[in-house]
Amino acid sequence: MIWNKSKKENVKRAETKKLTTGYTVLLIPNSSDAARTIELSFDRILQIITGAIAVAMIVISLVISMMVHNHKLKKTIEETGAQMTELTQTNSELEDEIASLNEQIETDREVFSKIEDTISKKEEEVAASAQEAAIPTEIPIKNANAVLVEDPYADSDGGATMGLVFSTVKGAFVVASGDGVAIHVDSDDENPYYRRGIVVDHGNGYITYYRLNGEVSVEEGAHVLRGDVMAVLDDDGYVAYEIKKDGSFVDPTQLLSKEKN
Repeated sequence: MIWNKSKKENVKRAETKKLTTGYTVLLIPNSSDAARTIELSFDRILQIITGAIAVAMIVISLVISMMVHNHKLKKTIEETGAQMTELTQTNSELEDEIASLNEQIETDREVFSKIEDTISKKEEEVAASAQEAAIPTEIPIKNANAVLVEDPYADSDGGATMGLVFSTVKGAFVVASGDGVAIHVDSDDENPYYRRGIVVDHGNGYITYYRLNGEVSVEEGAHVLRGDVMAVLDDDGYVAYEIKKDGSFVDPTQLLSKEKN
């Protein structure tokens, strides 16, 4: 019986152990005599532990993720800072180049301005020279002595000379007294005093007329410069010389006195 009793007690103890499903926690606050009990089952404890582990894993994951993100962000910031430094340096170099180019442009502008002024002055000088060269101021006889004589045509059918008459010799050159265009070359074989006539338009209101006995070498429409040979006397004779200004005859001596040759 004793053995059986012991066996029964062992069985009861084993059953009691199997029936244990949790714990009761007694809570006694320091400021109160009242005590409270909390019953915790194994399932609840397991849930709490599982939840705590899950929360811990989430927190750890978040911390690791933040650390990785912060590392990448820090690296990105460093790279961005390096790029900004490089860009700042490049921008500074570009500003220096732009400043240098602006200085060069300003220098070139001054040089171009001086060149333009020089060209303008040269053009003005050329224009003034051309205007001066077109004024009939040169004696129309070269390569021989020329003597002013009284007009031998005054009582002739050809009419009086409205200018000067030069007496010269065979071989004398008849030249343009100013730059212009030979607008007319004619002949009058019946005139006892001259056989050829040349008309030069100087383009400034001046027109000169040359009457002579000789061989004419200039053609109508040809441009002539002051001193260019237009004819050669084939015998001793006369050269009649007339000048018109704006359609009216003028005294050639007023212009020939300005001769610079």
